[in-house]
Amino acid sequence: MTHISELIAEARNGARRFPRCSTEQALVYSCERVASRHVPLRELTRRDVESIVEDICLVEDIDIPFIQFARRTGRCTAWADRTTHTIGFLRRNPLLDDVIHEISHLVSCFDGHDEVFRSTLVRLGRRHAGVEWASLLHHLYVGVGLEQAGW
Repeated sequence: MTHISELIAEARNGARRFPRCSTEQALVYSCERVASRHVPLRELTRRDVESIVEDICLVEDIDIPFIQFARRTGRCTAWADRTTHTIGFLRRNPLLDDVIHEISHLVSCFDGHDEVFRSTLVRLGRRHAGVEWASLLHHLYVGVGLEQAGW
């Protein structure tokens, strides 16, 4: 088993893979990649995505968003638009963490990857992806120096 300090270092180093992002956004993406690499979440079919989005939204009392699927044209694999209450997926089989990430954008008050977004992501992840993944993500955020609400 890998020690958390090694995973934190992996997340810090991985942030370099996102040179066009702010430091905060790059660290968020990198922490998510590390968490998903060490606690993999399942790939989803389009039907799975639609069902899981509906389930999460009903449990969390969130309006069900419009969902779009398209081909990937760059590094982006998913997106959310709060103004149209739409989430989109740009890979054939999105991952559960993609779904939770984009729903977190719809719930958050800000379009970025601030502390409110991160706390929402961890909370939704804990309930809908599992404690192991959410706990690792939470500890990675704290370890790389991102503000994070208590567990």
